[in-house]
Amino acid sequence: MKRILLQTLRLLLLSALGGAAWVAHRPEDLPAAAPPVQKGKDPDLLDDLRQASIKRASLIEIREPELNRYLSATLPGRLGSKLDGWMRLTDARVDLEPGKAHVIIVWDILGHRRTASVDLVIQRVGEHFHVEMLGGALGHLKLPRGMMRPLEPALRVVGEALDPEVRALFQMTQITVAKDKLVLDSRFTST
Repeated sequence: MKRILLQTLRLLLLSALGGAAWVAHRPEDLPAAAPPVQKGKDPDLLDDLRQASIKRASLIEIREPELNRYLSATLPGRLGSKLDGWMRLTDARVDLEPGKAHVIIVWDILGHRRTASVDLVIQRVGEHFHVEMLGGALGHLKLPRGMMRPLEPALRVVGEALDPEVRALFQMTQITVAKDKLVLDSRFTST
């Protein structure tokens, strides 16, 4: 009887692990990017951010589809991988919700799309912005913040690829994440 119970527990554990692996390998649906605009008329997000931080007199609103279009157009040329033969980072998308950004990283592994995502919160503390990870997912498998540690190298690669944009973004006075848009305030604050 004890042996049958032990075998049943092993079977349940293997079934749970197999189910988790299947859920983790199903790629997440990506938020849509805005359709491409005519050649030469695509706004340059980096230049807009830099100009706003220099002038210090504007409020910029970036819609989610435009942000995703910019990421889709910019990142593939900047991302590199030592494993280009069989695995490479191909894209990143953002789903903006009130107060948080859901960042989805896309890999191509032997021709199959895989995704991982993190939920980020941006807060200003004194003179600096702090980005905090709330949790995330591998494919459709939701995970708590502590289990997202293996994703850190991929997040670092994406962060390094977008370093000029991140630096320009953190020059703003206030960053507000709203439903489907990012509101950036570069105006001086009154004390």
